[in-house]
Amino acid sequence: MKSQPDFHTREEVDHLVEGIYRALETTEERLDGRYDDIYFPMDLTISALTSKVEAIQGELVEIQSYIAHRPEASISIDKHKNKSIDTNHSTSIDSDTN
Repeated sequence: MKSQPDFHTREEVDHLVEGIYRALETTEERLDGRYDDIYFPMDLTISALTSKVEAIQGELVEIQSYIAHRPEASISIDKHKNKSIDTNHSTSIDSDTN
């Protein structure tokens, strides 16, 4: 087996460093691509959910405003007695003739 020398020429070192930087750039590009594949759809989903939450909050404010400003229900003629049309006592015709 041939042993490697303990030193390298400047050209060899530069060549090794270029290879390392190329490998780092390739790895970084792959990781950026994976990041975009994973997080971009999640970001879109989060944005859509945020928009929906904001719309619901707007509707809630409208409902609260309506409730705060709605006219009160009309007061009954006799608010202490709730009369129903079903509680009228009908007299039988037979009881009058007997």
